[in-house]
Amino acid sequence: MPRDSSLLLLGCSEVAGTCHSLTQLYFWPPSFLSYSRKTLQVLMGSTPLIVSLNDNISIPCKISGFNTAELDIKNVGVTWYLKTPRADQEEKVFTFHAGAHISHRNGASMSDSDLRRGNAALSLPQIQFKEAGIYRCYVIVAPSDAHGTAILEVVAQPEVSLSPKEVTIESDKEKTLSCDVNKFYPNLVDIKWTKISKNNQDSSVAAEDIHTGASVENEDGTFNVSSILRLQPSLQDNGNVYRCIVSHKTFPAKLLLNSTLTVTVNFFSLVFFHNVVHQATNLHIFPCSSTCDVTLHIRYRNMPMI
Repeated sequence: MPRDSSLLLLGCSEVAGTCHSLTQLYFWPPSFLSYSRKTLQVLMGSTPLIVSLNDNISIPCKISGFNTAELDIKNVGVTWYLKTPRADQEEKVFTFHAGAHISHRNGASMSDSDLRRGNAALSLPQIQFKEAGIYRCYVIVAPSDAHGTAILEVVAQPEVSLSPKEVTIESDKEKTLSCDVNKFYPNLVDIKWTKISKNNQDSSVAAEDIHTGASVENEDGTFNVSSILRLQPSLQDNGNVYRCIVSHKTFPAKLLLNSTLTVTVNFFSLVFFHNVVHQATNLHIFPCSSTCDVTLHIRYRNMPMI
């Protein structure tokens, strides 16, 4: 770049009457001074981007450090790369060069108007699991270049159900509850069971009564898993609530699903109970129906109903 002007500094000796050049300062054009104070930068954020399967995503790429109000996109080049966990090298996703758009991924796009304002964001429709990874935005604004990276995670929120929501069991008989967690990704899910008694106290469920199977992969890459809870209640368990607790990274908090238990007594069990108790305590028991709830209708002889 040509020098506009210079200033010569001299050092002189009164004794010798001579002067010597000490240094020479140069003045550069104002435009050069302004440019030299700025450095081209690409900003993409420090936290991972999380997007749901089949959603659309725009990955930001903010350009700063250029000297004009808007970029002349004819002098700009942008290349987007993707490095997936399973790949050894980056692959091109999208290229912008001197106004030309070249998509290496179906549906990928950039906006000219956004780019003029310094936003080289990449838009991707219908995102898939295989597209998760590290995205790199490489920018050239002649004669400078810069790049930045962003991490993209693709997830799928589980569909969770607990069945049955209300369960009726005869005393000392056995039934099961099923907590089904379907269509989730990544394949990291936590399922727990707890029992809430009638006095609203939580208690753990015996491990031997819980069976959680291995997750099964679906055709779309999501996973399913089921957890089974075996119930073999006594009369004292009537009214208890059994809760399935599911944790997954797509849930802001743990998901809670409840099933209420009703315990009944078999009619023939009541008859047997009547005979035994009658002989031992001289009590009368009046069965209410073929199956009764836990309120037994008992009466002492010659005494009112209690």
